[in-house]
Amino acid sequence: MPLTEQHRKQIIYAYCILFYLLMFYKIWNGLLLFQVKPFLFNNRFDLFTWIIMETGLHQSLLDNPSGWIVFDVLFYSMPLLYLLAFKKNVRVASAVAVVMMIVNFIYIQCYTLYPTSSIEGFIAWLLFPFLLMCTELRSFYFILHALRYFFLFFFASAAAWKFVQGGIFSIEQMSGILLFQHKEYLASSPHSWYASFIYWLISHTYISYSLYLAATILELSFAIGFFTKKYDCFLIIASIIFLLTDVFFMRIPYWEVTPFLLTLLFSKYHLPQPTKSLAVS
Repeated sequence: MPLTEQHRKQIIYAYCILFYLLMFYKIWNGLLLFQVKPFLFNNRFDLFTWIIMETGLHQSLLDNPSGWIVFDVLFYSMPLLYLLAFKKNVRVASAVAVVMMIVNFIYIQCYTLYPTSSIEGFIAWLLFPFLLMCTELRSFYFILHALRYFFLFFFASAAAWKFVQGGIFSIEQMSGILLFQHKEYLASSPHSWYASFIYWLISHTYISYSLYLAATILELSFAIGFFTKKYDCFLIIASIIFLLTDVFFMRIPYWEVTPFLLTLLFSKYHLPQPTKSLAVS
């Protein structure tokens, strides 16, 4: 069955729903920019970060609480503006998506420069505007599948990196990761049940390594998606399991990557036929 305009609407609506569910999650946990109240920033060694830093925008926001609110409102209003435009005119919506891409890029670059979270967790918000820019259904199909391949690479490359760095060959690797990841929590709440659990995992290296090995195998399983779409439903389940266990064992919430699950969910639909106007040209 080919991808239809109805499927495109479902993807767009689902994307917006996920976006605002995650917004409420951030509000609940005090993670919006105006709630975080940044007072310092961390430098990252990449070109795009340096471009943003050259503007001085990240620095000016440190002492500008009203700017935090403006940034939050602007960023979190974009999907709603896009949805309203999409209901009226696809080409107008495409223009809004271009603005969304710019806003998302600036907001996320600044937000992740502060001690909040890593930029990798926001990759869906950086890339999905390219999908929303599409006016033609066939273009939408190709970008959707490009995002699917990126998501597969996102997981499979993490597994490959464990082999390249040699972590997979060290029994003590996961114990060291747990100690580094939770050092502040272990020092501040040493008598909590969670601290006791982490201490137990750290001291039992073979058990902690088995978790590391299981995570590597799970990540490596995403490579199968490069060869077939038959197991995309399994990969959706694997993604959810990974996200849940990452929160439990590592206290790293990567919920913002959940929009990529839409690329796996709708991958079963085939390339739509060209429109008559395209066929003539």
